[in-house]
Amino acid sequence: MAFNPRHLPAVCIALGLTQLVPALWIVIAPHSFFAHVGPFGTYNSHYLGDAAAFQAGIAVILIAAARYEALQAGALAVALMTVSLHALNHWIDVNAANGSSNADVSDAVLLTILALLTIAPLQAAMRSRAACGS
Repeated sequence: MAFNPRHLPAVCIALGLTQLVPALWIVIAPHSFFAHVGPFGTYNSHYLGDAAAFQAGIAVILIAAARYEALQAGALAVALMTVSLHALNHWIDVNAANGSSNADVSDAVLLTILALLTIAPLQAAMRSRAACGS
């Protein structure tokens, strides 16, 4: 069963939100984000700001891709690579967080699942672009 390209806008929004929510959390309450999600090493507001900027940038292009079909394949490719590399990083650092955190194998598994779920929409977007001759 192939992925239905009509669902691409919804997928782009959903994936965009997976990037936007943590970015906003970092911007609004960086110490809370660090304590609950990213207690790796010592607190560094600059690196947290960098992470928020990258995630927000990916979120914006994914959300824009929901409206502009020409952006979908590229935005989904970036999302797939970002989430895949993020998952790989979590697999490398399993159980390396400081203090109490959910940064254990479950984070690596969830990120891996998200990456795998991004493959079919990306393939559909690429097929759609090819069919349009773009």
